[in-house]
Amino acid sequence: MYKSAIAAIVVSSAIVLGTPTHAEAATLKSKALSVAKAQKGDRYQDGAEGPSAYDCSGLTWYSYKKSGKTIKRVANDQYNASKKISASAVQPGDLVFFKKSSGAKVFHVGIVSKKGYMIHANAGGYYGRKVIEEKIAPYWDKKFITVYGSVK
Repeated sequence: MYKSAIAAIVVSSAIVLGTPTHAEAATLKSKALSVAKAQKGDRYQDGAEGPSAYDCSGLTWYSYKKSGKTIKRVANDQYNASKKISASAVQPGDLVFFKKSSGAKVFHVGIVSKKGYMIHANAGGYYGRKVIEEKIAPYWDKKFITVYGSVK
């Protein structure tokens, strides 16, 4: 009986420790967002994951890693591993993903910085090939399917 009571406590502790509370998740998002903001102006480089150059998923991966959470490295894998959330439930620090069509893989990711904005490693020439903060609409929302995820 003593062994089963200890086993129950250990299992319960593992479940509690493995699932972040709402406050812990909010702190993680806040930390990841702060890391991403600190990278603004750093250059875009395909396949780069920091500390001075990034591609889109490299920036999100680096931001969460520096905040204490390891996430998948590639945008589509980050999407598949995230908890899907509605646009109305998005909070700063959540991830925003873009697809070319409903059945397509995710090709780009950013970190939501505030309502309607994201920080991302921009590969295009309009703002320069660097980490920027940009409005999600109208460009991204009009051209692509926009979906949101929360890091688990």
